[in-house]
Amino acid sequence: MKNDNNITIQKPCSENFDTFSKTELGGYCNSCEKEVIDFTSMRMTEINNYFLVPRANTCGRFKSSQLQTNKQHSMTNYISKGIATMGFSLLALCAVSNVQAQEIASTDSEIKTGISSITVGKVSNAYSSYTVKGIVLDEENTPLPGVNVILKGTAEGTVTDLDGNFEFPKKLGKNDILVFSYIGYDTKEYKVKESTSETINITVNFTNADVELMGEIEIGGVYKTKQNVFQKFIGLFK
Repeated sequence: MKNDNNITIQKPCSENFDTFSKTELGGYCNSCEKEVIDFTSMRMTEINNYFLVPRANTCGRFKSSQLQTNKQHSMTNYISKGIATMGFSLLALCAVSNVQAQEIASTDSEIKTGISSITVGKVSNAYSSYTVKGIVLDEENTPLPGVNVILKGTAEGTVTDLDGNFEFPKKLGKNDILVFSYIGYDTKEYKVKESTSETINITVNFTNADVELMGEIEIGGVYKTKQNVFQKFIGLFK
């Protein structure tokens, strides 16, 4: 990456951009009463040119790849894991209200990839209700704390603990759907299937997809590629 602006979104917005009134550069958010600039279709040179003029309190919409500040760690990981570590208890208190809003926005597109189901034990007949528990991992197979786990269409739910584990607080029936949501990642769903075990263990994998983030923009200066030893040596003679 060349000398690009270090663009971050410290507080991702949960509003649905698709419901905004269209403007010349994006959409108008009635909640914060300001225009949200849509950068998702812009190249980095266009984004950098936009910020050549100092702009205060700009809200923008980005793809996660546009917010990368180095080749190994994206802004998606920085935001989501930082919030989970420092605000785990807060997430536990507001899990239900947050996910209810997200369910309304994502009803039309179910994402069911990255989830595997493993039954435990063997009995002759299938059960009518099940205890569902498991673990939620990120793209590096690291446990994710503070992930919201909600029974679709209800206000019942829980959050993953510091080790990424969860156990749903009530028994579920066949075709019940659990909704998994976490800031910076696409929402995932798991549909309960008939099983010969009373306990169903699942693993939910959040992938580092090129998801969209929206919120107030902060410009942290210019990101420069680190010099290697040879470049530093040459620099001594300039």
